[in-house]
Amino acid sequence: MEKQIITEHNPPTIAPSFMPIAGQIPIEFGRLTIPRIPCGSPKSRKGYGSIRVKVQDEKLQEKSIDNKNESLDDGITKPKSYSNSNSNGYETTFDKLSLLTTKEWITICMLSIANLSSTSAYSCIAPFYSNEAKIKGLKSFEIGIVFGVFELAMCFIAPLFGKYMVSIGSKRMFVSGIGITGITVILFGFLNYIESSALFFWSSIGLRILEALGDAAFVTSSFAIGIKCFPGRIAIVVGVLETFVGLGSTAGPLFGGILYEIGGFQLPFFVLGIILIFVGLLAYFLVENVDDNVKMESKGMLGMLKIPVLWIMICAVIMSSISLSFLDPTLADHLESFKLTPSIIGLMFLLSGGIYTITAPLWSIIIDKFNCGKTIIMFGYVAVMISMIIIGPSPFLNVEKNLGWIEIALGILGIADSALYIPTFQMSIDTLRYDESVQTYGCISGLFQSAYSFGSFFGPTLGGLSVQWIGFPWTTTIIALLNVVLVVAIPLFYATYGRFGLCTRSKIIS
Repeated sequence: MEKQIITEHNPPTIAPSFMPIAGQIPIEFGRLTIPRIPCGSPKSRKGYGSIRVKVQDEKLQEKSIDNKNESLDDGITKPKSYSNSNSNGYETTFDKLSLLTTKEWITICMLSIANLSSTSAYSCIAPFYSNEAKIKGLKSFEIGIVFGVFELAMCFIAPLFGKYMVSIGSKRMFVSGIGITGITVILFGFLNYIESSALFFWSSIGLRILEALGDAAFVTSSFAIGIKCFPGRIAIVVGVLETFVGLGSTAGPLFGGILYEIGGFQLPFFVLGIILIFVGLLAYFLVENVDDNVKMESKGMLGMLKIPVLWIMICAVIMSSISLSFLDPTLADHLESFKLTPSIIGLMFLLSGGIYTITAPLWSIIIDKFNCGKTIIMFGYVAVMISMIIIGPSPFLNVEKNLGWIEIALGILGIADSALYIPTFQMSIDTLRYDESVQTYGCISGLFQSAYSFGSFFGPTLGGLSVQWIGFPWTTTIIALLNVVLVVAIPLFYATYGRFGLCTRSKIIS
């Protein structure tokens, strides 16, 4: 009986902190997963989470527990049934959104605007910073470090904030994180007054680390606030927040390029920094205080890392982040021969990120309906390989680079990265089958955030160094070959360990 209950239990969805349009809604598309306590119809939940507890919620919980006890007394375990109709899924999602109260809308709007502004400020430097840095005398490798150090700092800082968030306070961490990010973004706008190449380089790195500090603080706390304030609508709220993260990541380069054309180097940072500080002030008055008395279990990541199949998902996340982040410091230079304006270059960055935003929920719906995560990951590797060969173009093709083909390849890259990233969270949950707890699923989120940040650091850093040594076409060819190696290695891995989760799942349950 105990094994049966564990097998049938459906874990809640996991939220990747910084990835555009994470698969929270689509992976659980058509149904809303609520941890631990089954609840009634969507129309019956009108409370405001932990901020405003209603007697009605308590009655619903008592009723659901009584129903569960009755089924157990009858000796029958009734499996959960979900409708496969896509129309029903959309109707349920929109019904739940329509039931949000004014306070709930204020909270979710503040969280969304903060994520949109922060990711826009982080990504806005892509179209113009490389040229400014070269004027100051920086090399491609040094520019890559400036782009990548943000993610490296996030890789180490975010887990620490997650661990000590209860001590600091989630609202205090949220507001202070936005403020720190806004101040460092404004300070970044003064860097062009520095004449020394070395001082410009180290100042850029220092400010990017401080920006990562603030970003890690408020992004980590915003997800916690969303869970605490909307316990019955976690998938919906997380999906909305990740939508704005994706919009900021994709629109940031376009917005930065336009502002750079209008007012030069300072204007993008001044505008976005002031917006962030204003949002922080609004959040201080509008975001409710949240009860942070959360008890964590003692499970960590070491046990997860010993499970071999989990490394396939980790490799997919790393390759997804490398293939996108590699282009941040290098694509603008690669397009220099076409004499494009900064705003057009920003549109080129928007192309891959925008298509990622569109295709990510589509992949998630397919995964939820057909349970084909492995096939989609394999498709992602092949698509990244094709796109990198075209963007270069690879010396093996012996053709000149063409702007139209580069645009098509960037679109393919957006499809490929969403195919690599979206299946990993649900597949990891199905593989691990750990006991349901905040600590367990927090470890999964932290593990994949670290993997994504790892790839986002080494993508622009080693990519910039490789472009400096062997050129852009050979660098994209190397990335394509890495994907070929993974396409060959994964079937061999399946042959060794069998299907996903078979051996691992039985060991954990027993």
